[in-house]
Amino acid sequence: MSYRALLADGLSLGNGSSGVVGVIVMLTWHDPRALAVACLFVFIAWGFDSIDGLAARGLERSPAEGAVLDSLCDTSSFAALPAALLTAYGARGGHSTLIISGIAGGVFFGCAVLRLRRYTVGAVGHIPEERTSFEGVPSPVAAMSVAASILAAMTGPPALAWMPILFAAGAAPLMLSRIRYRDTPRLAAWMIRAKWPLPILAVIAYAARNVAVALSVFFAAYLASGVLSSRERTRSDMGSEGR
Repeated sequence: MSYRALLADGLSLGNGSSGVVGVIVMLTWHDPRALAVACLFVFIAWGFDSIDGLAARGLERSPAEGAVLDSLCDTSSFAALPAALLTAYGARGGHSTLIISGIAGGVFFGCAVLRLRRYTVGAVGHIPEERTSFEGVPSPVAAMSVAASILAAMTGPPALAWMPILFAAGAAPLMLSRIRYRDTPRLAAWMIRAKWPLPILAVIAYAARNVAVALSVFFAAYLASGVLSSRERTRSDMGSEGR
């Protein structure tokens, strides 16, 4: 294997290892901060996942090799780790909270794995091309939204206690949906044009010096953006048919 191939595979494995390390932190570090640190490993995994494709670009090998390895590693960091985080968060509350969060974690894991299967099947055997949007919420975004909501619930007011469950319940089915979600540049353009208050709330949350709340608002805006765009396209299509 070439140096670049080893680098690309190493970055992908760094992504998957981040998920494993996050679980190990929760299992072995008996400290109230362990859950918060484990949440950070979701974002570390996303960092690895964001650059492994750049390292693999131009390699003379089957695209299937990178796609399969990427999905296998994503299962650890963006499916298993968020499910474990939700369960560990629920364990901090009562028995009913633990059961509900455990169920939410299991459902999230299943939806993330199915989302990764769809991505892998679509990627194998196809020539890679520039992507401008995704079908369904990408599993890294769904996982980060759960991690951010857990951090916000831990550091914010008690009213946010159920926010991680709500994020998991919303992100899980959206991963399997056929709704189109913008890539980062298109998302930034949408945020600028938006006429409803979520971007404003993000600024307020940041001003309140709680980055986790600001991130949660941002992810809520992203999850909602696809749904709103889908409704706008449906209305446009109905209007065209009416004419």
